[in-house]
Amino acid sequence: MRTSAPDSRRGFSLIEIMVVIVIIGLMSGVALLSWESIFPNQALNSAIRRLSDVLHSTRSEAIARSREFRIVYDIENDTYQVRTPFLHGGGIALTDIDEDRVWVDFNDLAEAGIDLVSVTIDDTVYSDGSVFVRFDPLGSSSYHSVVLHQKLFDRYFTVEALPLTGDIRFHEGVYERELVDEGDFQ
Repeated sequence: MRTSAPDSRRGFSLIEIMVVIVIIGLMSGVALLSWESIFPNQALNSAIRRLSDVLHSTRSEAIARSREFRIVYDIENDTYQVRTPFLHGGGIALTDIDEDRVWVDFNDLAEAGIDLVSVTIDDTVYSDGSVFVRFDPLGSSSYHSVVLHQKLFDRYFTVEALPLTGDIRFHEGVYERELVDEGDFQ
């Protein structure tokens, strides 16, 4: 007579499978909460980096194409975009009619929870409406700075574009450059 050996190929019980599923669910929840706390900071950093890239590329395009380019900031709608000197269908615009021109690099900051608080152009602060900064073929532009506000963490950040060098400077908080006086040159 043959005795049967204990079955060595037992599976997992339903309770063991449920415990593993609960542990995986808890770990996923912790990872998701960590990601959500990091993501809003990343949104502000991405917006700052994107604005910096647009400033650099617009200046480069103005120099390379020997034409004036503009960045138009719509402060009320928290957007900005680049106005090129080119017409739809080709050619160079000879008039200042915006509808005929090609617009590129549209950026909606509100989608990322970021407000475009103000734009300072040559020491004049604009906090509503639409304003533009021009980049000429020689690479110079109007001095300007842009103040961004992240609502979720109540963080302010200022991006500053220097006129002659095209350097971009970043400042935590609201930054205002001090006016130059005669004592600075002595």
